[in-house]
Order: sequence, then structure tokens, then C-alpha cells
Amino acid sequence: MARWHGGVKRMAAKHVLAALALAFLVAAALRWSRNARRVDAATRTWLLIALIFTTIAAWLQWHTS
Repeated sequence: MARWHGGVKRMAAKHVLAALALAFLVAAALRWSRNARRVDAATRTWLLIALIFTTIAAWLQWHTS
């Protein structure tokens, strides 16, 4: 998962993007729960960003082995 390169620990982009996708999904869930369980524009935006990051991370996982 992580590699040492020139004294710096580096992670693969597919793992970083997957972690960010999870963070955006959690942000959407928190927004949804605080907004009386209604979906508003901000919740949809967080979900869209999570979907984009998930799609890219999945593509990187399966196409750049």
C-alpha cells in the first residue's frame, strides 16, 4: 500500500482517492442527518463528489494493476 521513495512514505493514488471518497460519503451522511433527514443541494453535492472519487478510485484499482 505505502512505499518509501527517497525517504518519504508515499501511498498509491487509488488508496488516497478511496479514502477521500469515504470522507465525502461521511460528510454527506452527517449533512443529511443534521438536516432532519432531508436531502438538500449540499447533501447531493457531497454525494456527487463521493461518487466521482469512488468511480476514479475503482477505475484505478482495476485498470492500473
